[in-house]
Amino acid sequence: MKASLLLLFFGVWGVQTAYAGLTITPTTWNVIGLDSNNVNTGPNSFQVGARVCNTGGTAVTNLSGTFVWDSANAFINLGGSNIINVPSLAAGSCVDFYYPVVVTRTALAYNATRRYHITVTGDSVASVSTPTPRELYVEKLISQNRNSVNSITGPSTVYVGQTYTYTVNASTATGGYAQLEAFLDLSNIIFQVLSISTTYTAPAGGTNDKFYADACGWDNNPLSGTYRSCIGPPNYSGGKAGGTVITTYTVKVLSTGSTSAGTLIMDFSGSSYHYNSDYGVLLISSTALPPPLTLSKIANPTTAAAGSTVTYTLRIANTGPVNYTLTDFIDTPPTSPASPTYVSGSSYFNGVSIPNPVTSGSTRTWTGSFLIPAGQTRDLTYQLVMPNTPGTYVNTAIAHFNEFQIDTTQITTDNAPATSSVIVPPPDMTIVKSHSGNFTQGQNGATYSLTATNSGSAPTSGVVTVTDTLPAGLTATAISGTGWSCVLGTLTCTRNDALAAGSSYPAITLTVDVANNAAASVTNTANVSGGGQTNTANDSATNPTTINQLPDLTIAKSHSGNFTQGQGPVLAAMHLLPAPVIRPSLSRLMWPTTLLPVSPILRTSPAAAKPTLLTTRPVMRRPSTSYLT
Repeated sequence: MKASLLLLFFGVWGVQTAYAGLTITPTTWNVIGLDSNNVNTGPNSFQVGARVCNTGGTAVTNLSGTFVWDSANAFINLGGSNIINVPSLAAGSCVDFYYPVVVTRTALAYNATRRYHITVTGDSVASVSTPTPRELYVEKLISQNRNSVNSITGPSTVYVGQTYTYTVNASTATGGYAQLEAFLDLSNIIFQVLSISTTYTAPAGGTNDKFYADACGWDNNPLSGTYRSCIGPPNYSGGKAGGTVITTYTVKVLSTGSTSAGTLIMDFSGSSYHYNSDYGVLLISSTALPPPLTLSKIANPTTAAAGSTVTYTLRIANTGPVNYTLTDFIDTPPTSPASPTYVSGSSYFNGVSIPNPVTSGSTRTWTGSFLIPAGQTRDLTYQLVMPNTPGTYVNTAIAHFNEFQIDTTQITTDNAPATSSVIVPPPDMTIVKSHSGNFTQGQNGATYSLTATNSGSAPTSGVVTVTDTLPAGLTATAISGTGWSCVLGTLTCTRNDALAAGSSYPAITLTVDVANNAAASVTNTANVSGGGQTNTANDSATNPTTINQLPDLTIAKSHSGNFTQGQGPVLAAMHLLPAPVIRPSLSRLMWPTTLLPVSPILRTSPAAAKPTLLTTRPVMRRPSTSYLT
């Protein structure tokens, strides 16, 4: 039983510590106004706000505070944005939302009122709003020289995303006032007030974390009979606060622009409302510049073979005078024409190994604190293995410091990611054709070798086809190769298995017979196609082939002088071009060097009663030489 109770207790406690909840409290006075004598002098802009605290055990993200009017009045309006966003609020922390309210400078605005509330929302928490009814009341303000601004200090040039402090030193009546509001009228478009720290000399050691000191316990409820009066209990000893008032504002720069801010010191004492007579005399001007950060992306190499490793560099350049700390890098790797593979353990920042990114959907995110010193650059590097699919792979990336995006421009409100492209070239089929030695007229079984090679950077895909075109004088008798499907009738071979970049398929052997009348030189052509290649300029190969020729016998016949009727036998000289000996095993023709005499045979034709001379020579001779007569 006890164990169950303990388990229940700690379980409930664990849920509570993980719970995130918000509270909201108004932080400013309900009194605003115009100069009682001249509406065109003195203040007409006032800060109205509320403080939101996270009372839970986990951070609340994406807070958004909205100023909402609950009634209408043409003389009371907002002077800036009605929405303020805060990216995250840690457990146990608070943040202030301030909105500038402007009173139209007209006497018709005196005693005017307008009701409002401020609502704040966040992820996974219930929204909260300031109490209603609550309103702003336009009083007649009296210029008072006992209230004065001694100094305003702070930077004149600031950068978006950075945090700065401004300090106001002011003086009031020595003993202070029942109600005191002393604020620097900062633009809520350019600045977000993160915290306020105020000290008073009256009462001694008095402090505040707001610029509004409700010393006497003011009634802000417009439905109350004691509205706009001190009802207690007092919040400061003696019910007053003031003297020397030093207020330090810690602000974050939200956007670019230039602004000037003065300090209003407004009080209630006796029965009247006052402001400092030097209002608007002492101003501080500030120019807010974009963050001096840009992101570039580099791929090395930019042309990569399929399956090779590419190193990507995300480079942040800080050209400004202050350090920046980035909170993340977000990379969007390509998914088309295919998806590269991240190399685990390949991530480094400034040369130091960092954890692998978290993959979510189509992005990879590195989260942490990435310091970019003033005037320097820092690199985040990682590696991807390229797919086998050829094409162009475009990769994009951005970075953040808090809620501000860093990309290729210094403008935080645009979206210009850094990009890099890597090309995986397609396969490129080439072919080589060869043979050994010379062919001979009348030869059977001569062979060619055809070798198809992937000279590209990616594996082949689909059918690869090799086709041979034989010249006249050659007749194919066989064609084959390991893994090839060949058709003799068309001299075509095909296959569809992938061939890696830089590799060759097994050779194709083409067998031919040589015609007896084949030319002395012929050229054989082969072509390769398919495989997913795009370059067809190198798909053909030619193979010139020398054909040894058979002998061609000729005869020359001559005589001496004239013949006479009835003349006896006459000897005629005949020169014969000899026939060679064909020795295929030596792939050449052989002629003997021995010269033998012609053996004449005289034959008589009975019918013609004339003799016929037959001459024979069984011995061979070299080309272009003659037998003896």
